[in-house]
Amino acid sequence: MRFASGVVIVSMVLAHASPLRAQVDERLAAYTGRNAKGYLEPLVDAVRSNLNAGLFTTAYVPRRDFYVSLELIAMATFFDEESRTFLATTEGDFLPETTAEAPTVIGDNEAVYVPGVAGTQFAFPGGFDIDNIWFGAPQLRVGSIFGTEAMGRLILYDTGIEELGDLTVWGVGIRHSVSQYIDRMHPVDAALAVTYQAGDLVNEGGNRVLKSSVLSASLHTGIALGGMYPYMGFTANWFDLDLHYEFEEDWGLEPINLNFEYEEEFQLTLGISYRLGVISAYGEYNWAGQSSLATGLSITVPSNSRSATP
Repeated sequence: MRFASGVVIVSMVLAHASPLRAQVDERLAAYTGRNAKGYLEPLVDAVRSNLNAGLFTTAYVPRRDFYVSLELIAMATFFDEESRTFLATTEGDFLPETTAEAPTVIGDNEAVYVPGVAGTQFAFPGGFDIDNIWFGAPQLRVGSIFGTEAMGRLILYDTGIEELGDLTVWGVGIRHSVSQYIDRMHPVDAALAVTYQAGDLVNEGGNRVLKSSVLSASLHTGIALGGMYPYMGFTANWFDLDLHYEFEEDWGLEPINLNFEYEEEFQLTLGISYRLGVISAYGEYNWAGQSSLATGLSITVPSNSRSATP
C-alpha cells in the first residue's frame, strides 16, 4: 500500500526528497486517516508558517510616488521537540487498540513498537529527523496610488517525481497607509494589508494532488532610524490544505483524502531592515503556532523611492 499523499508534503519541503521516496512510501504505508494527519502535521504547519513570512519589510507607503521593488525572500522554520512526536493509535485488525507516543515525519528515525495479542506487534514508523525546512520566493511590489501599493510572489518547484508533478504557489496582496491620515503619528508609520496565497501540485496526468490557500489580514507599523528601519506586524491567518491521491495499483482501495483546515491563527512579526541606496537587506522572526525566520534583499527603483519615513 502506498500512501503517496504524504510524499507530496515531504517532496515540497525537502530538496533531497526523490532519493528518499522509497523510504517515505514504506513508512507512510502504515498510516491512514487520523494517524496520517498527526504524522504529517508538523510539515503542514511549517509550510503554513513559511508562506506567512517575508510579506513586508516596512510599514511606510507613500501617498503618491511611483516605485517598483524586486525582492528575494528566504523563509525557514525550525522544529521544536514538541513537534517531533504525536499520539498515534494502532489501526486495522490489531488488538488490543493501543495509543502510544510515536515519531512524526520530522521526528526520530527509530520506529516505535507496541505489543498485541498472540505475540503480535504493531510498528509506528520513524520519521526523517528533520530540523528545519525553508522556501525561497521572488516578490514584486509596485506603488503607490493614494497611499496604496500592490505586491505579488511566486514559488515554483519541480518535485522530480512524475506521480506528483510540479508545485506552484502564487500570492497577491494590497496594502494601504493608515498613518497618512494621522499627522501626529509621524515619524511612526502604519499600514493595513490583505494577502491571499494559493498553491497547487498537479501531476503529469493533469490530476491535482494538493490544493492549499492562506488568507492574511494584518496591521504593519515601523519607524525610520537613519538607515535602519525596525518594523512590527500583527496578522490573522486562515489556512486550508487538501491532499488527494488515487492508488496506482488496483487493490480496491478508496482514494485518500486529507484536509488540514485552521481557524484564524494570530502571528506577531518583529524585524529590521537596512537600506543603502537602492538596496535593502532585512531579517525577521514570526511568532505563530509554528514560528519561522525570514531574510532577504530588495532593489527599489527609482532610488529616491524611500522605504523609510522621510
